[in-house]
Amino acid sequence: MADLEVYQLHDSGEYSKIEDANLDNVESLLKEDEVLLILCPEVRRLYIFQGRKAPVNKKFISSRVAGQIQRERVKNAGMQHKIMAVDQDDEPDEFIVNLELKNVKNEAQRLEDNMKKTEEEAKKFDELMKQPDVVREQQPSDKDTVKASTNLARFMEKAGASIASFGPVTNPGIGVTVGISDKDKQEILDAVLKEKLPDNVNAIREHLILNESLYVDIKKKGKVFDEEVEIESWEEFNAPLKDGFMLIDNRKIRLLIKDKKIKAVEILKPAAPAKPPENQS
Repeated sequence: MADLEVYQLHDSGEYSKIEDANLDNVESLLKEDEVLLILCPEVRRLYIFQGRKAPVNKKFISSRVAGQIQRERVKNAGMQHKIMAVDQDDEPDEFIVNLELKNVKNEAQRLEDNMKKTEEEAKKFDELMKQPDVVREQQPSDKDTVKASTNLARFMEKAGASIASFGPVTNPGIGVTVGISDKDKQEILDAVLKEKLPDNVNAIREHLILNESLYVDIKKKGKVFDEEVEIESWEEFNAPLKDGFMLIDNRKIRLLIKDKKIKAVEILKPAAPAKPPENQS
């Protein structure tokens, strides 16, 4: 390209010509905090280059200034130019070619990079889902517990189950469900989780006991197309539980009973008290 004119846009709305700008150094002028007006007479283009971190007010007035330069060019040289806005990191191929930019990726290269990035993020998200890396709620220590719930003890006694193990029952017709399939487990979990707690119960689900296993609320985080998402699911607690009695203090117990059998045990912990509204002056 024979000649090139580059104008720097200032915060005041004024612009000034960069006298030493040329094809050899124009790439170094394309800074992330700048808005430049680049006139290319040979191809009849007036580019508005907008850096990724350029002030919004500069971007807003850039079109008006470009129109002013266009009118002056028509008046002085009788030349009409096509005005094109160019965002950094989204430069069109013609801009790259006309300015002979060597270190700016073209549209095909950016598309390939985006596809690779998407595949990598999808792979990371899949790995996250398969190998959850979460912090489970800490079990209360012995010094923080007082005694087992007498209500739970009565329920389990009636069910013919041991409070320590929730194992097989001996009382005919009533008992904790054991030896069920994964499909049945999921159906029971769905039945429990879709049932909202009564409004008069100021508590939230902390754990579920199903088929002799303890289930915990797992929250997984990951990124999908640069957007952070959080997925909540109830999964079996795989870490070994200590043998013996596990004391529960200040908890409510709710049972799911079907066909005269205890299908699931919900452990509810008190909900955090609502913050009082701030006084408005």
